[in-house]
Amino acid sequence: MPRFFNATCDRSKSAAPAARLIPTLLLAFALAWLAVPATAADDANDAIRAFVEKVNEASVGFFASGSEADARERCRALLTWAFDVPAMGQEALGRAWNTATDAERAEFLRAFEEDVISAYLRRMRAQGTTLTFIGLRPPFDGHQLAASRRTVPGKEDQIWIWQMRSEGQSWRIDDLVLGGHSAVSTEAHEYATVLESNNGDMNALIAFMRKRAAK
Repeated sequence: MPRFFNATCDRSKSAAPAARLIPTLLLAFALAWLAVPATAADDANDAIRAFVEKVNEASVGFFASGSEADARERCRALLTWAFDVPAMGQEALGRAWNTATDAERAEFLRAFEEDVISAYLRRMRAQGTTLTFIGLRPPFDGHQLAASRRTVPGKEDQIWIWQMRSEGQSWRIDDLVLGGHSAVSTEAHEYATVLESNNGDMNALIAFMRKRAAK
């Protein structure tokens, strides 16, 4: 028998055990992959979800006591640890921020906070309103995005997109997208219209904001 044939037979015999090893190796690799600890990205995503769920929980608890004054204070407390209100206010005021005096800026930010509180409470006032975390969104312009679903009995659900930036071990929300529209940009347009109608008078804008917040 030709030596070539014998050599071929020997190789096929030795290849059989190797072929049987392939499924075993694949299984070993799969088990090793499953054993890899969560990545830093996974940890960050979990932390972001925990942060948003904490915001959701605080938001639905505004009216727990039934007191309007207490609801405002609960909302103010939420803004303190979860939102960058000064940055939001400065963005909303736009170019007028650069020409305002320090006293006008301080008064504007106080009025802005009250305006934000009133708007937030209006959206959470209906009995049975809930906010539910529904997932992360791809980062945009250096911001992390996450989404919650607001459900109000008898009304169509609304998706809220939280825009946040990292701060230490936590985050700060600096905008909220509602129905595809930035809340800060919407306010910026409103404030610019009021200023234009009043020859750039900051006092007129602040009076407008306070009147709206008091409704």
